[in-house]
Amino acid sequence: MFFLHEHDCQMPTQIEKIQAHSSHLLDTFIRLRERYALVEPLLFDEYVVQRWGSGRRARGFKILKNSLFLSCAQDIAKLTVDDDDRTPSLSNLIRALADDSLRAELKAQYASWKSPFVEEERDPLILEVIRQWELREKAERLEQFDVLYFEATHLWEKLSTSELIKGFRIIRDKVTAHTEVRWVVDKYQFVDVGALGIKWRDLHAVIGDMQRLVELLGLLIRCAGFAWEALDTQLEKAARDFWSNPSS
Repeated sequence: MFFLHEHDCQMPTQIEKIQAHSSHLLDTFIRLRERYALVEPLLFDEYVVQRWGSGRRARGFKILKNSLFLSCAQDIAKLTVDDDDRTPSLSNLIRALADDSLRAELKAQYASWKSPFVEEERDPLILEVIRQWELREKAERLEQFDVLYFEATHLWEKLSTSELIKGFRIIRDKVTAHTEVRWVVDKYQFVDVGALGIKWRDLHAVIGDMQRLVELLGLLIRCAGFAWEALDTQLEKAARDFWSNPSS
């Protein structure tokens, strides 16, 4: 038999919770980017479409393309509008940031950067110069936090109310996570994904908006950026290597 010490079972603070959710949101979004990297050539790369989408491979090509598309659509809905408190979603994090006291704490954290040279410096004149510089830096970072938060809330308002997000949510709720049939004219039919007004190219646009929001939330909540250009390079190479001629 063993006993937990009191500090071992303490609940995380609200700040710790949303920081963890922001980190998990980034990880899950990267997995979405990985899936989209593989499906994008199936949609827009003429070489891949001609090589893999015709002849005996045509049916398998279509199955794979549709499956990856639906998987991406489900992830988009999950990462944007899922409102379960346990889910690291854009909706939940934006709602958490609407709390004035929590946002004030995060803002203070964002602005609290200090020069690493202060502890080593002994000259009082140089220390005063560093102190004045830190004060200016803090003021700029306080203002920057407000600018980033303004951008995040306005981008979220645009994204969350878009018809595309509504369409992706219908795909998640009625096609992928659950299968729904509707009475149409004189018979039951599956939900027609084509009737939702979503085009292949809409995946790229929505994922781009989501990426900017994930980036903004990482800065606001964890004071952390991400090397998106390096990820782009890695995923482009992974997709190119996967769909290239295996004999080359």
